[in-house]
Amino acid sequence: MLAATLLVPGLAMAAPAKGAPMPSGLLFNLDETDFCYNHRLTADVDAGAVLDQYIDIICDAGTQVLFINTNARKTNYASDAWESYFDGYQPDGPDDQPALQGLPEQGHEAYRHMIHSMWALDAQGVDYAARIAARCRQRGVSPWVSLRMNDVHNNDNLAHPFHGEFWRDPRYFRGGSMGYFQRALDYGHPEVRDLYYRLVVETLQRYDIDGLELDFMREPYCFREGAEQEGAKVLDEWLRSVRKLTEETAARRGHPVRLGVRVPSRIEVAQGWGLDAVKWAREGLVDLVVPTPRWSTTEFAMPMAAWKQALAGTGVELAGGLEILMRPMPGGPARSVTSAEALGGAAAVLADGADHVYLFNYFPTQAGWSRADYLQTLQAMSSLEAIQKLPRCHAITWRDITGPQEAYRAPLPATGTDLDFELPTGPAPLPGAKVTLELQLKGDATTAAPTAEINGTACPFQGAKPNGKSVLVTYTVPATALRAVQANSISVTAAASVTVEGVEVRIAP
Repeated sequence: MLAATLLVPGLAMAAPAKGAPMPSGLLFNLDETDFCYNHRLTADVDAGAVLDQYIDIICDAGTQVLFINTNARKTNYASDAWESYFDGYQPDGPDDQPALQGLPEQGHEAYRHMIHSMWALDAQGVDYAARIAARCRQRGVSPWVSLRMNDVHNNDNLAHPFHGEFWRDPRYFRGGSMGYFQRALDYGHPEVRDLYYRLVVETLQRYDIDGLELDFMREPYCFREGAEQEGAKVLDEWLRSVRKLTEETAARRGHPVRLGVRVPSRIEVAQGWGLDAVKWAREGLVDLVVPTPRWSTTEFAMPMAAWKQALAGTGVELAGGLEILMRPMPGGPARSVTSAEALGGAAAVLADGADHVYLFNYFPTQAGWSRADYLQTLQAMSSLEAIQKLPRCHAITWRDITGPQEAYRAPLPATGTDLDFELPTGPAPLPGAKVTLELQLKGDATTAAPTAEINGTACPFQGAKPNGKSVLVTYTVPATALRAVQANSISVTAAASVTVEGVEVRIAP
C-alpha cells in the first residue's frame, strides 16, 4: 500500500507566487555533460562561441525557459562548494593519471574527452552556466539552473572518477533492498542536506537566473526504507530554508527568482517517497511542479488534471515532463521516441491541463532526428493548435516509478482473448484526420488477427505484417470514435489467446 495523503486538509493556502507568470511555452532541461561530450574544445577553438551556437539551436526550437543542469555527483564548472569533474585533470597527462583512475576501458576515451572540454571552457575563462544564461537573455529565453538532488550514475563502481569523495562514504547511503539505488544518499543525515545546501547557496550567489530547480527525479529515493514519511518532514524544513534563499536572492537581484521541483508522475507516489509537492505548493515553497517519469520511457497518460486540481489556488505552474526514451513494457527494448510520439506525449499533457511541456534528455545532438525534424517538433510543443497540425502518436507504456511497497502491474504485455486498455489521445482530431490503431502481437502473421474497438466503435482490420519477432496489426479508426482529453477504451477480442506487446493510436492530419 502507498503511504500517502493526497491532499493536506486544513493546510493554509499561501498567496500565489509573486512576479509575472513564467513565459508561456516550452521548458527544456539541458544535461550537464551533453555539450562537452559532443564538442571537441581545443586551444584554437573559441569555446564560448561554440557554446553559444549550441544554445542557439535550443532557442531556435522554441524554448522559452532553459534549465541549465550543472551537476551530478560533481559540478561541470570550477566550484568552491563541490568537487568539479576536472579537478586535478592534467590536459597533457597520461590516460592513467589520478583524475582518470577507476574508469573502465570501455568509455575511457569518451569520459576523458568530456572532462577535457569542461577543463577547456574553464581555461578560456568561460563559466558554463553564466555563459548560457547570458545567451538565453540575448535570445529572450528565461534561464534557470537545475540541480540534480541525488544522482546515482555509475554507483555500481565507486572507484569511477564520476563520484565525489562524499558519495563513496557508506555512512550516507540509504541502503535497503533496491539494488542500484542502495547507494543513493539519505537526506536523513544533516551532512547530506548541508552538502546540497552549499551548492544551492553557491548557485544563487554565482548566477543571475530566473529560477532554481531541485531535480528529485535524479533520484527520488532520498531516505532509508521505511523512513520516507519521517524524512519528508526533514525535507520540508530544508526546503523552507532554500525558499528563504531564493527570496533573499530575488530582493538582491531585483527580479523574481522562482523555485521548481521535478517529482514522480503520480501525486501519491511522490508523497510516498517523501516528496510532497502538493504540500510544498500549498505552503508557498515552490512556483513550478514538474511531474514526470524517471527515465525508462515516456508516459502518455500522466494525470495532469489531478495535479492541476490539487494545485488549484496556489499560483503554482504545472509542466508535464517528457522523457526521450520509448519502451512499451518493462524489460523491453528501448529507443528514442519518434517525432510523432514526442508530439503525442506533448498533446496529452497540454490537453489534460498542464501549463507547459517540459523536455528531458532531448539533446540538440539527438541521434536519429534530423535538425529540421528536431526544430519543427519542439517548436510545435508550445501549443495544442500547433501540435494538431502535425502527425502524432499515443502509446500504451508504463510507470517506471512506483510507491514504496506499491503493487503495480504494467499494462503490457497482456495475454488473453478479451483484453482492454485505456489510452488518452489528447484533443479531438482535426476534420479529415486519418486515425489508425496499431497492435504489436507476439508471434507470427499466421495467427488470425483479433477484432478491435475503440469506445465501442468497431475498427476495421487494415492489414498485418511481420515486425521482428512479432506481427504488427493495423486497424482503421473512425476519427469520431476518439474522446477528446478523456481516456479511450480500447478492446481487443481474439478467437485464441494472443499476447499484446504494443498499442498505439496514430493521428495524421
